Amino acid sequence: MPRIRVIPEDDQGQPLMAAADTVYRLSNACATLDSIDDAVEEWRKIALPDIEHTLLQRAQQDAIAKKNCP
Repeated sequence: MPRIRVIPEDDQGQPLMAAADTVYRLSNACATLDSIDDAVEEWRKIALPDIEHTLLQRAQQDAIAKKNCP
């Protein structure tokens, strides 16, 4: 099965968070256009909330750090 690795990075190319590297396995062999489309749609429903969570977590950390700086 094909896999997709997601590594959220900042503008300098540094990973946003430790262990943010996530591997998603696609659900089928992706042998036809329809199976590829189905697998990507399924991946999108799983991966995008994870990515959004990582980005929101980083934004929250940045906001807290700015608030605590004089």
